Amino acid sequence: MKKQGKNFAAAFIGTALEFYDFALFGLLAPIFSTLFFPKEDPIAALIASYCIFAAGFLIRPLGGIFFGYIGDTFGRKKAMVISILAVVIPTSVIGLLPTYSQIGLLAPIALSLCRLLQGLCAGGEFSGAAIFVIEHAKEDRRYFSGSLVTASSVVGMLAASSMASLCALEVMPSWGWRVPFLLSFPIGLLGFYIRKNTQETAAFNKAHKDPNEKPESFLDLIKNNFSSLLITFGIGCFIGVLYYVPFVFMGHYHTLVTSLSMSTTLFIITLGLVVYMFCLALAGHMADKFGPQKVMLTIVFATLILSYPAFWLIQSGQLSLVIQGEIILSILAGLFVGPANGLTAGLFDVKGRCRGVSFSLSLGISLFGGLTPVFLVYIINQTQLLSWPAVWMIFGALIAGISVAASSKVQKKVVIKLGLTNSYAS
Repeated sequence: MKKQGKNFAAAFIGTALEFYDFALFGLLAPIFSTLFFPKEDPIAALIASYCIFAAGFLIRPLGGIFFGYIGDTFGRKKAMVISILAVVIPTSVIGLLPTYSQIGLLAPIALSLCRLLQGLCAGGEFSGAAIFVIEHAKEDRRYFSGSLVTASSVVGMLAASSMASLCALEVMPSWGWRVPFLLSFPIGLLGFYIRKNTQETAAFNKAHKDPNEKPESFLDLIKNNFSSLLITFGIGCFIGVLYYVPFVFMGHYHTLVTSLSMSTTLFIITLGLVVYMFCLALAGHMADKFGPQKVMLTIVFATLILSYPAFWLIQSGQLSLVIQGEIILSILAGLFVGPANGLTAGLFDVKGRCRGVSFSLSLGISLFGGLTPVFLVYIINQTQLLSWPAVWMIFGALIAGISVAASSKVQKKVVIKLGLTNSYAS
């Protein structure tokens, strides 16, 4: 396998596995509510199951700091090797956990601990893998390479959705839900083997010539890179909105505005994910040619114009129009998110890049991604206005527009500070 192909495969398999594991928990939450909680109150059990799912989001920024520190101090490769094992272990353990009927309250406690460990690892895995690929990539392919890492997350989501659908079949035995979690173990071992045999990035090696040099503290990182952290956080906020509105909240939204069956709704969302995946790669290619700011600001402007029409199409309830509305939202999401890995990585110098990107991007995605379904369900229920998702997307676009517009100046400062022709090497 060629060096660049091995590097991409290492990042791809880990990111796909991370999102497979992370999504699988949410998709199987209704099953967990019957197995790991008392059956006296099924609604309370379901809510508790989703709360455990949400808890994985809250701890992601801490994972960004932890694995970002490893990546900045000991190397991108080492962080990736550790993180893939840390993702696989709790997921595999979930597949082996005794249920509430077997060990009582210890069952939901053990499930919660596994979920928190999943979230901790997810905070550093995604950005760390993207930075590893970007620093290895050729200068004119960095945004495209970064977009492919994000596209691999969609592969993981689609795999999780497929496995969850199989678990819901009546022919599946009662223990069938365990199989998707246990499958992550051999896949994770393959990913570990590939990552173990990759090379550290030249940028990291060059920036850490002195082995006795002390790493910058996290407080100093915040002080010295406050603008970069704020911009990355703003971009993360919009990514959370762009992803969780069309692909997570949309399932509930259809129950409010259309009479489409659940299977049809899931088909539409899956179609949207496929469109999103291809748009990610297209946007990365465009960013390499025209610059990330031009691509992303164009999509910010398009979101301001197209959000209301997209939801008007969905509210029509006609299948063809609903699909068009979902595809519009998917295109907007893919074209904005595609260059994001490359842009945010370029806002930090090599020595603080993993911590800076992992923490601030995870914080933005976690807050707005985790809050989006809850906020929209609440506000629509309170106001009875079905246009709130469009308003929420416009709000996220305004935050992102300011962030992306400010990024050019910050990127130039990083380049000047390091005396480079670009901000990916040191």
